[in-house]
Amino acid sequence: MASVKITAVFERHGRWYVGYVPQVPGVHSQERTLAAARKSLLAALRELVTIDPGIVRRHRRIEQLEVRLST
Repeated sequence: MASVKITAVFERHGRWYVGYVPQVPGVHSQERTLAAARKSLLAALRELVTIDPGIVRRHRRIEQLEVRLST
């Protein structure tokens, strides 16, 4: 199987770490530690790829924008 680079985002919400993959809708994790969230997210991604192998090739376009907010 080919290797594909993806972007994973992890955010801390209280005592939880929430992870998701912006390019692949439906891949999420929520765990108490960052290491566990990474492991869980990888497992979710692998499971989704077994169901739909082409899902990681159908990338959405993700862009980062810098926005300056005045207060």
